[in-house]
Amino acid sequence: QILSKLRLPAPPPEPPPARPLPEEVRALYNSTRELLRQRERLRAPEDPEEYYGKELLRFDMEGPPDGEG
Repeated sequence: QILSKLRLPAPPPEPPPARPLPEEVRALYNSTRELLRQRERLRAPEDPEEYYGKELLRFDMEGPPDGEG
């Protein structure tokens, strides 16, 4: 039923087996990951006061009174 909904006469062929990653790609990935870990360790902990907004804005959601506008 799924094949007919997709208008396919038969299931698609099996994908070829995955090739191993080249060593250069694996090394670049690992070095980038390690660099990000080091940056995370060196970053100063966030001040909880910096998390919250500094300003409070208020917007009136009512329209102008009848007879105005």
